[in-house]
Amino acid sequence: MSDQLTYVLAHIGYLSLFVGLIPLLVIITIGFRYVSLIEDRVATERGGISTARYIWQGKIIGRLMRSSNVFAYLMFRAIPYPFFQQRASLLGDPAVPLPRRWQAWVITPMLLMYLAALTTLVTNLMLSSASGVAL
Repeated sequence: MSDQLTYVLAHIGYLSLFVGLIPLLVIITIGFRYVSLIEDRVATERGGISTARYIWQGKIIGRLMRSSNVFAYLMFRAIPYPFFQQRASLLGDPAVPLPRRWQAWVITPMLLMYLAALTTLVTNLMLSSASGVAL
């Protein structure tokens, strides 16, 4: 691998670390309001969302965990196969209608954060394989 390509990959990986912080800040600030609204609508007595809400509360790590739980619920309920619908029902009520705007405030920042993390991992893997160093 050329030095120029190594340089570019290193910068891409480095920048993706910091770009990934922006969706994280959105998740724990603005986006969390929509997480709470969705939790209010879909939580069942014995569902995973109500349990996570009780356990994690509303501090920074708790907000991230609750947002991840609601993100998983939204992803599972969007997939039309019975297995995923069953998984969504373990978290909350999948039949509850939710505004698309609320869903977008949860799904978009989480996907961007995961994309930034994936970009960092892939560039690190490419750089380490090119230099011959094992992870």
